[in-house]
Amino acid sequence: MGQKTVRFSDLSGQLIMRDDALARIVIHEHPDLGEGPVEIEALADEALALEKDTLRVAVLDLYLPGEDLPRRVTMDADAFGDRVTEKPVSEMLVNARPVKRVGRPRLARTTGADGAEAAG
Repeated sequence: MGQKTVRFSDLSGQLIMRDDALARIVIHEHPDLGEGPVEIEALADEALALEKDTLRVAVLDLYLPGEDLPRRVTMDADAFGDRVTEKPVSEMLVNARPVKRVGRPRLARTTGADGAEAAG
């Protein structure tokens, strides 16, 4: 007797009939996400549709005086650009010094574009 694995989209609940229609989606950050990234499966067409709703954002870590941990802020990229008044934001970013990577920092708290805070 044989067995068959049946897969369903975690987004829509639709049956995924073929392996070439299966997409793996890794969710790194979401207000309802607990510790660490998670992965889900969906139809490839559903995954491609997610790209159409993407936002241009800037993700910043703010290291403030007197605080041991940075604050992670996600904001609209154009809103960030509006704060850069000395020169065009693209020029400022090209000339900025690269960060020496030691791993992802622990965060004090995360703030989204709506101002809501979440544990970092």
